[in-house]
Amino acid sequence: MHLRPRIVLATLLGAAPVAAQNLTLDVVGGSAPATWTLDANSGQPFEIVAIVPSATAGPTPCWWFDPNDARSLDIGIDMLSLAWVGLSDLSGHFVQPVPFPAAPALQDLPLFFQSVTFAFTTTLLDRIGNNDVVRVGNAGAFRDRFVFSQYDRAFASVLPRADRKWLLVGGARGQLLAQQAWSTSEIYDPITDSFSAGPALTTPRSMHSATKLPNGTWLFAGGVNATNDPQASCEIYDPIADTFTAVTPMGTPRMGHTATLLANGKVLVTGGIQAMPVVPTQLEPVHQTVATSELYDPVANTWTAGPNLTTPRAGHMALTRPDGKVLLAGGISWDNVIIIGWLPAVRRSTDIYDPTANTVVAGPQMATARSMIDPVDLGGDRWLFAGGISALTLANAGTPTATAEIYNAATNTWTTVGSMATARGNHKAFARGNGQFLLCGGANGTILSPTALSSTEVFSTATNTFSAGPSMNTARAGAAMFHTPQGQVQLFGGGTTGGVITNSTEWYYF
Repeated sequence: MHLRPRIVLATLLGAAPVAAQNLTLDVVGGSAPATWTLDANSGQPFEIVAIVPSATAGPTPCWWFDPNDARSLDIGIDMLSLAWVGLSDLSGHFVQPVPFPAAPALQDLPLFFQSVTFAFTTTLLDRIGNNDVVRVGNAGAFRDRFVFSQYDRAFASVLPRADRKWLLVGGARGQLLAQQAWSTSEIYDPITDSFSAGPALTTPRSMHSATKLPNGTWLFAGGVNATNDPQASCEIYDPIADTFTAVTPMGTPRMGHTATLLANGKVLVTGGIQAMPVVPTQLEPVHQTVATSELYDPVANTWTAGPNLTTPRAGHMALTRPDGKVLLAGGISWDNVIIIGWLPAVRRSTDIYDPTANTVVAGPQMATARSMIDPVDLGGDRWLFAGGISALTLANAGTPTATAEIYNAATNTWTTVGSMATARGNHKAFARGNGQFLLCGGANGTILSPTALSSTEVFSTATNTFSAGPSMNTARAGAAMFHTPQGQVQLFGGGTTGGVITNSTEWYYF
């Protein structure tokens, strides 16, 4: 074995070993061409740190090169001669940028990394940090590595775990108004590029809310259960203990509601559908949309009634303004009608919740009625609202719009911008950099008969217009999305062609 790195490093260090503490490594990269960033945090200034790359996941027994060390590296040592060695800065970080050229032939190649510090006393190595991995993909494109979750899911949630893996939670098979929710979760491991079983929820959930609380735990509230009935039950996910624990239920069953963390640490829950009857028509659940709100106090584990909205709302949008107030926009609703009784509707109205006064007042109207989208944070206190279900009548079971508009929180106004090429709802969106935002998939058609899309569109803040983006490998509506620590966006499941719920995944490389 080639041991020159040990000899060279031994001549560079004469100081005593530092006190033991965590050594962490974060690798952001994978796109080609692009510059990757390797960040080793030793916690000590001016300490010699090495970041070792490898094409294999190991393990490598340390006694191969140091008979006094019974530990193991979590990577191979096939690329040891390419290790980066340097001193940590005043903050304890050793950051190494790595330009990576365009390399189509290396697509999907995993590259593993691990950081170490040095003792040069009883053993050569002092601390051995965590391992990390990136997999090479073409920049500006989606990539399907044929990695499948164990269950097919739409409307699931994805959460980070304490062990640098992430957790895919809940969701359902079936249709939007006829779901078969899961109580299962799955752990995605970026090292092995695979899924394994995670902790079970206390009850099946889909179309629920997942809100990160100030202590780092997550509140899961409501959603439909295994029989497609909205529920009031709630539970907490603890990423340290990796467990779900039931907490006090809401006062009202809800699915398709919003949940917003307030500055005071409480969670505001608004609207939603409280029951799912199927007679006399499949749109009857719309009549069960509520205007009520509730507030959860995670310290006291209690729910209290909040003020009513100005109108029932479900599948509406919520965002927190810089002044701490919450804008609640659009959503599916209903109107009382003489003789007929009621009619379904989609709102263009908005409400503003004031957490200081605990009141709701009417806000400015949108140009277009819309529901079932996520607001896209454009920065500068502005949010993009693009697409969404816009028309809902007894004869038109919920068709989407291609229109788009921007909410400006500073002026409390709406501005219409260029339309998308394709009407879509239940899509995902994320920032691509340089004032561009990618809107992915979703569905057109109707709520009862959606047609999932694989197309994407790019919104530019420079022109306030959309242009065609790269196609996804699979049509997806109601997919889950996660920004990986390695710097990609991973999409999970969703409804696809033919009304099937998929268990496939794919990544977008920036």
